Amino acid sequence: MSKLDRNGDASISREEWRKKRIFDKVDLDGDGAISFYELQLRLGEKVPDPESGIELPDPVSISAIRRGRHDNVQDLKDRGLIETGLYPVWDKDVTCRGIDHWYAMDYSRLRPKQAYHGGVDIPAPFGTPIHAVMDGEVIAVYEGKRSPRGIEVVMRHTPEESGLPLHLYSRYTHFQRMPEVEVGQRLKMGDIIGPTGNTGVLSCELKHEICRKSRRPVLHFDILYSSNENYYDNGTMVIPYEAHWMDPNALFRKSMPVDSQSMATLPKQEKAVPISYLLENGELYPPDTRMIWPYSCHR
Repeated sequence: MSKLDRNGDASISREEWRKKRIFDKVDLDGDGAISFYELQLRLGEKVPDPESGIELPDPVSISAIRRGRHDNVQDLKDRGLIETGLYPVWDKDVTCRGIDHWYAMDYSRLRPKQAYHGGVDIPAPFGTPIHAVMDGEVIAVYEGKRSPRGIEVVMRHTPEESGLPLHLYSRYTHFQRMPEVEVGQRLKMGDIIGPTGNTGVLSCELKHEICRKSRRPVLHFDILYSSNENYYDNGTMVIPYEAHWMDPNALFRKSMPVDSQSMATLPKQEKAVPISYLLENGELYPPDTRMIWPYSCHR
């Protein structure tokens, strides 16, 4: 919206709209300007009726989390999608699945526009169980047939569940098949959400190129957070009010601050983050942890 609304009046005039021949189709009320609501309808998003009284998240949160073609890249950077330099470490006698695509990795060469990796990728064989990283509630399950994220589950975690003074959202994508969890279901840390897969639209498809190979089986895992307990589900993604991105590694520091700007300025010796985990035998390390790596580890 901000890119098209050049004069900043919260609407798009005929002069500002690029595709003049379809302007009248998008301007549903015929008032000579395209509102944010009309633009969302044009983009196929599920939006509340203006008369319903339901308020949407602030425009920067929507832009930062949605990351659509016309959204401002600066919004997602301002809300924390920048490289932090954090990385996971485990005890020497423990083997856990590691990250191959890191947080905020530059994906511009793989996308039709400037883009950054909103989370971490953890490769694993097809069917490997993916675990809930904290106690929480399932608030969304998406088929994702036209999304690069593929089949996705979103969980919400209260401050009491995480031990952090924030409302957290853990998102798990690319499942092999629809998980047997339901919206409203409460999961305990370590519960199996579903099997690792490779579902989702490929970057070559987004760029309308020939796809020469398929995606590897992988878990794309990310964390959103807010001081506001409210969120909005637009039918394809959850957008918290006052939303921010978190490097998933920062979660395992288990203390404030967690914002990416603070993480990026940490001394080099503090960039290695000890990760809490679940062993294949069900043992937790440390025993009193409130969060674990999304895959089990072994000795």
